[in-house]
Amino acid sequence: MDGIHDVGGMDGFGPVDTTEHDDTFHEPWEGETYATFVAGLGSGTFGIDAFRHSIERMPPADYLASDYYDRWVTAITRLFVERGVLDPDAVRERTRAFADGDATVPERTDPDLIGELAAGVNDAYDSSGTSSEPAFGAGDRVIVRNHAPSGHTRCPAYVRRAEGTVRAYRGSHTYPDAAAHGDERSEPLYNVRFSAAELWGDRGDDGTSISVELWEPYLRHADE
Repeated sequence: MDGIHDVGGMDGFGPVDTTEHDDTFHEPWEGETYATFVAGLGSGTFGIDAFRHSIERMPPADYLASDYYDRWVTAITRLFVERGVLDPDAVRERTRAFADGDATVPERTDPDLIGELAAGVNDAYDSSGTSSEPAFGAGDRVIVRNHAPSGHTRCPAYVRRAEGTVRAYRGSHTYPDAAAHGDERSEPLYNVRFSAAELWGDRGDDGTSISVELWEPYLRHADE
């Protein structure tokens, strides 16, 4: 999540809208988009990290100009085309049909398929992996490596180069930086606490801290 997609800790975006809504989705197509995501994830067509990386591959200007589920549509369509589920020419033809008002949406009822997809989604979100010996323990002082990968990462930019304290070892879990590109290996995961002052200098509130889940390749011992 390098680039414009990594907005954590960035200035200039204004306050977060915390308005509560009566429904999860504001428009019917948003729910249909979520259902399509479930179909892709539950069928094993793509994994959660590949999906996130597909969103991150949007051009920055398009990303900023798009709503939340617009980004999902773009990401899912890209993955379906790349994985051979959809023909790109058929996608373009279908898009034109919707724009002209000539398209209809087919309906299908299949309770068995729903159960299969639900099981597939549960598997997709299971990130537990083969345990390995952790390099860090609770209380260790660590520094987040200043790496800028060209692909997917779950290491927020605002904690890079910062020094923190390991609070807990979470076990080994699927390493998203690799999984997004087809490598399903596991790495030790830690909860690391940072003071607000360490992250934002004199703008950080005294006594305030932030805890972040970070994989072992992101970290090094503070005394190295």
